[in-house]
Amino acid sequence: MFCLSPLTSHINAAHIDAHPQQSRFIPMSETSNYYSSTSGHLCDLDHCTLRTSLKLHTFGMRFYGCRYWSPGDDRACKFFKWLDTNTCTRGAATTPIVLAKFGRLEHEVELAIEELKQARAMGEAAKRKAERAKVAHRIFEEKAEKFKIALVISWVMFGVLLMLFIRFGDVRSRQLCLPG
Repeated sequence: MFCLSPLTSHINAAHIDAHPQQSRFIPMSETSNYYSSTSGHLCDLDHCTLRTSLKLHTFGMRFYGCRYWSPGDDRACKFFKWLDTNTCTRGAATTPIVLAKFGRLEHEVELAIEELKQARAMGEAAKRKAERAKVAHRIFEEKAEKFKIALVISWVMFGVLLMLFIRFGDVRSRQLCLPG
């Protein structure tokens, strides 16, 4: 039996739900060739990629899979054959640790994505608020300018009325005082 070590980084990692005894793809007892009509190619062990399972019950076990296989694609080639028949003792011992770390990392990624979404939403809200503040500032500046003009006009009118009152103030008082 072969146990994976950290030095086997050349092996591609893939997620497979199958168990070595009950493969839902092609069992080991069947032929080692598989023709995929959807992608139009013939799979055999010479053209496959050596991958490593990261699932709980088959963690660390190596298998051959089609190089065109992609997780989640139902139309992809389904060629599959186990290379290892059992998980080694070290692989079985490290499985819970690695899966727990994967779970923590996935949770951290989800949290980081959520924080990024919130930060973007807050940034957009801040941009909208800044735009509203600019518009409000522009409106207040226009109103202030109008009030300045109105103030100047009112002081000019007050000055004109004051001058008229001073100039023609005696006429009114003479007309109001009747000789008697």
